[in-house]
Amino acid sequence: MHDESTYRQRRTAWWASGIGAAALVAVAALGGCSSSPPGLVESADKKCDTITDRFTGDLAYGKTLGSDDLTKIRKRNTLIRDLRKEIKELPQPDSTADRTALNTWLGKLDAYAKELYTMHSTIPNLKPGVELLLAMTANIVKDSAEEAGAAAKKAGLHSCAHVKRWEYLVPD
Repeated sequence: MHDESTYRQRRTAWWASGIGAAALVAVAALGGCSSSPPGLVESADKKCDTITDRFTGDLAYGKTLGSDDLTKIRKRNTLIRDLRKEIKELPQPDSTADRTALNTWLGKLDAYAKELYTMHSTIPNLKPGVELLLAMTANIVKDSAEEAGAAAKKAGLHSCAHVKRWEYLVPD
């Protein structure tokens, strides 16, 4: 019986040390997972915080979209294009997977900027009674922003993934 007890203690200690070692390996792997150069994530997230503050502040939409929002849409587009340009100019991640995730996000930002431009171009050409076209365009822009947010999350960005209020209309 004493031998079995000793055996159980050794087995438990061995098992626990294996779990501990596995946990250390996992932490080390997670810590080294991102090959992003220092400052890339912080810089992107800081810029996204500023964009979110602007999009929910001085560039926020009201209850509807219309010709009064053209300047806001143009400024939003400029902010997104500037973000994309500034991030592209920073040192890129070392790993292929991280570079691919970052480039996917940058592509989604570009698509979002193009949709903002389309919406900006659509508004002045609207005729009375075709507001549905603007609603559909606004929904496409919103979907594009959400795709950019999902890609940002996959790229390891934090603030840039929080885009729910980027294309928010105040409810009635």
